[in-house]
Amino acid sequence: MARVEILTPKQKINELITALLKFREFEPEEPKTPISNLRFEDARRNLGEVNEHINKMKILMELGGLIIEPQGKMKVNDWIEASNQVFNESLEIENKYKDLLEEIGKLRAELDTLNSQLQEVEPFKNIGIDLKVLYSSTHFEAALVVINETQKKQLEDKGVVVIVEELGNNRYASLVLARKGLNLDEILKELGLRKFETPDFIAPQIYYSNLKERINNIQIVLTQRRKELADKIKEDEKNVKELYGKLLTIRDAMNILSKARKSEYYVQVEGYVPDKSLKRLSRILENIAFITYEYPRRYGEEQEEPPTYVKLPRSIIPLESVIEFYGTPSYWEISPTIFLIITFPFLFGLMFPDFGNALVLLLFSIWFYNYGKKRGSDNTVKLSLVLIYSSIVAIITGLLARDFFGPLPVGGLQELLNNPSAPVGPLYYAWPIPVSFYEKISDIIPTGANAIINTILLSLLLGSILLFVSTLLGVINAIKKKDGEFLFLDRLPLFIIYIVPLTVFLYGFINISNYQGEEATILEGISYFLFHSGTPAPSNVQILADILVIWVEIGLIYNWAAKAYLLKKHEHASTGSAIIFGFIEGGFEAALLLLSNTISFIRVLVFAIAHYYILYAFSYMAYLAAGNPSSLLSVFINPAGIVILIIGNLLAIALEGLVVFIQDLRLHFYEMFSKFYEGRGRKFEPVMTYVELTQ
Repeated sequence: MARVEILTPKQKINELITALLKFREFEPEEPKTPISNLRFEDARRNLGEVNEHINKMKILMELGGLIIEPQGKMKVNDWIEASNQVFNESLEIENKYKDLLEEIGKLRAELDTLNSQLQEVEPFKNIGIDLKVLYSSTHFEAALVVINETQKKQLEDKGVVVIVEELGNNRYASLVLARKGLNLDEILKELGLRKFETPDFIAPQIYYSNLKERINNIQIVLTQRRKELADKIKEDEKNVKELYGKLLTIRDAMNILSKARKSEYYVQVEGYVPDKSLKRLSRILENIAFITYEYPRRYGEEQEEPPTYVKLPRSIIPLESVIEFYGTPSYWEISPTIFLIITFPFLFGLMFPDFGNALVLLLFSIWFYNYGKKRGSDNTVKLSLVLIYSSIVAIITGLLARDFFGPLPVGGLQELLNNPSAPVGPLYYAWPIPVSFYEKISDIIPTGANAIINTILLSLLLGSILLFVSTLLGVINAIKKKDGEFLFLDRLPLFIIYIVPLTVFLYGFINISNYQGEEATILEGISYFLFHSGTPAPSNVQILADILVIWVEIGLIYNWAAKAYLLKKHEHASTGSAIIFGFIEGGFEAALLLLSNTISFIRVLVFAIAHYYILYAFSYMAYLAAGNPSSLLSVFINPAGIVILIIGNLLAIALEGLVVFIQDLRLHFYEMFSKFYEGRGRKFEPVMTYVELTQ
């Protein structure tokens, strides 16, 4: 990213703005060394006004059910004049719908008021006596109030009779009765209670009925007015979308002008441009302006934080939305998006291996995508695309696992009852992955026979690889930052420590056919070195185990010393405090994190098994509800069985799908990103034209 200073003659400022908007890779900034204090005040005023008009156009498009998108053409000679002209066009459109919008607003306000009144009378809607009669009795004082348990006891302590009907949440609809002269109104006031009243003291039942009727009438009128408004907006769709595009373009033009400075003859504009686009910008502005540029320092430029620009293939840009939950990468950081495009859908698919459930999730994601497009919500569109990618991987893992809405459709009663003579599912032989291939990979599928240990080891291997790559990226980022202290005292110690779990779980590949046995051997060697109990591993394996443990110890001591140094230097801690807290953070906590971060990846196995056995349990309940039949068809045509299977799959899709998505985020944010990613940067937001600019 380069910071560019552009100087242009005043008479060419409009030409410059048009060129920068068409360039689409320039983010304006306040000049570091302004040529004067003079600004384009009209542009600063117009910038506020244009945002108001943009919001109103978006509301109109939402009410009209239009997809919120800009389109059209625009001819500009002077951007200030163009902005005023577009504002006038906006006012015309807004005034065209003003009466309808105001009427809809009044109807909505009245509806809210009536609903509030309806909620207030709801507890007493069955009382058919006029309150005038009830409240003017010659023998007792009465009041209708809503009270809680404490207030009920307080009223009874004062000699008041309380007749209640429970409403829930510690609320009671109450008829309070007191003898004449007890001054019930004062008692209620003292307890902070309000006596329920209706207009003209009519019966609550009649008042409730009147409110319902008025609400229904208003809702009918409101629906009609909304339809009328939507129809009119749809007729104006082209004009509204063109105006929306013009307003967005004006906003970006005013953004450039509002930050520019001017002198008697020149205008100064500054901003950021991606390195690779500098030559193209120079060619575009060759006859318009004079350009100079500089590159920000990687580290230590405290007064300047350049925006981060990461050019990604269009297909993986949506995964940036996941990164943005954590934060935008700083300009010196490697964007984790490339890392995420592989790991996020992959981990999701491993934890959600069911073809049928993943297919439903895919269809929902496509609907969610179209909904986001219609609402003009960029975040919704990006999130839905992340779900689409993840569900596609889950479909693949579901194919491999031969799961389709649980075990019944493929494995049938044979899988459910673990009975080789029981019937298989209707998809058993039609499944794209044949049984012969499934049997070959069953040792690494969580639900396969005798596969638990293998899948635990593979989960730990996957975790150790991802953690090692994360710490390696941390070292690379520190090198890019050009901060030696950050490299040698923060990132390098972690990299050294996380070499060990990678080595441990790669060791089994020396004999892949006996991976489980080889891993058991080296883990026994580590256990023997630590606890001096049991039998040592073979000499060569034991030596490697000893080296790995010593390596971790050296790494933890290094990390302890580094943290102590940083605490003493930057936090001004005493030597004793630095040593103690350095040990807690750099030694003890780092050792715990080494274990917990690696073991945390077992959740990949756990959620895959949980998903299978949730559906297995519901399938078995459906089987029992059908009366333990010997025929699979009897389960599928039994009404109770069908309901149970549908509920089970809906729970698996909605609840577990959400949990798996959250756990996938957690593995990335907590276990991986914390090793290399800070996310304290700001996003590159270039100005651009949203309509076609014509001469």
